[in-house]
Amino acid sequence: MLTTTSPTLDRQTPAPFPVRLAAVTGLAAAAVLFVNAAKRAELIPLNSATQLAAPLAQALAIILVIGLAAVALRQSSKFSAVALVLNVLGLAAATGVEWVINLVFVRLDPSQIATLRAGPLGTAFVAASMIFLLGSILYSLALLRDGKAPRIPTIASGIATIPIALRNFVPELALDLALALLGASVVWLALWMLQSRSATTAHQLNAVSPAGEEPN
Repeated sequence: MLTTTSPTLDRQTPAPFPVRLAAVTGLAAAAVLFVNAAKRAELIPLNSATQLAAPLAQALAIILVIGLAAVALRQSSKFSAVALVLNVLGLAAATGVEWVINLVFVRLDPSQIATLRAGPLGTAFVAASMIFLLGSILYSLALLRDGKAPRIPTIASGIATIPIALRNFVPELALDLALALLGASVVWLALWMLQSRSATTAHQLNAVSPAGEEPN
């Protein structure tokens, strides 16, 4: 009986984005979020290292949300595509804001900071916060609608972004709790991605014979 060699696993399931890398990057982003929360709560000291690391949470999260979209969002949905784009833009803008706050404002007098905020920089901060908030909420809604990602961390992450985006209008405790909640949600989603990826790989391996051949 004739047999044919099955395609490689990569050809059977083309991966447009390295999901495992995205999940590991998400865990790193969560670690930075926990550091930021501890720093703001004065549980760890404010120093050059923590200030330099602070913006990495949003930057690393960009990779996470793209990888999460690859496994949990409908690839043909316009709503999901718009939500992903806005979320990435919001995270990129928030990264810039964090760089300014942690590496520029920390070395300025309050009067100088107030002057800068009163100008175009303040407008840019508001725009970045609104894009971040809108993108995060739409992305969470897209995940909930498509129903693949776990609901609890998806809802929790959407809620956590509200006080983070509105940090100038909420108490410090609310912001600290939001950072911790977002970090926990990111850990949950990242671990789900790793588990989902492992389960998919195992299923694909079981579908192929040990000899790497399938009956014709």
